[in-house]
Amino acid sequence: MAAGFQMNSKELYSILGLSSSLNTHHDSQIIKNAYRKALLVHHPDKATPGSHSASGETRLDGRPTIDDITLAYKILSNPRSRTEYDRQIALQSSTTLQRQEQEVFHSGLETVDLDDLEYDEAINVWTRGCRCEQEQAFIVTEQELEKEAESGELYVGCKGCSLWLRVLFAANAEEATNDG
Repeated sequence: MAAGFQMNSKELYSILGLSSSLNTHHDSQIIKNAYRKALLVHHPDKATPGSHSASGETRLDGRPTIDDITLAYKILSNPRSRTEYDRQIALQSSTTLQRQEQEVFHSGLETVDLDDLEYDEAINVWTRGCRCEQEQAFIVTEQELEKEAESGELYVGCKGCSLWLRVLFAANAEEATNDG
C-alpha cells in the first residue's frame, strides 16, 4: 500500500476530518484545506500538556499526531494512492461483513453477477434496486468496470442505506482485442 500505510492505522479520512464514505468525492482543494485545518487543530504547541511526546509521536489522548496528519494527506492527495486506499478499505469492509455474516447469519454484502443488474443504454450504466426500496440504489459505470477489469470484481455501496454489492464480471475478450 502507498507510503507503507498499515490497515490497522487510524482511518485517514477521519484524521483529516473528512467523510469516509466511498461514495463521497473530495477534490484536491478540499483535501488540502482539511490537511491545513487538521495541522492547526492538532499542532503540538496548541495541545494540552502531556497529550503528546516530545518527539511528536503517539498521543495519550488518541488524537492524531502531525505525522499521522501528514501521512493521511500524502496518501489522500495523490489520486493513485487514494484509489488504492479506498479499494483496501472496501475490501476490508467486505471481509468484515463476510465474517459478520457467518457469525450472525445476515449479510450487508451481496455477491451478484453483472448480468443480474439492469443495463441502461441511454446513460451507459448498470443499476439495481435495494431492499431499502430505493429503485436505482446500486449504480455501476463503465469507468468503474474498466478500473477493476483486472480483478473482475467491483464493490458498490447502496445510495440509500449501508448495504453493499460485490459485482463479479469478466472483461469482454473482443473488446480487449479491439483496444489492443
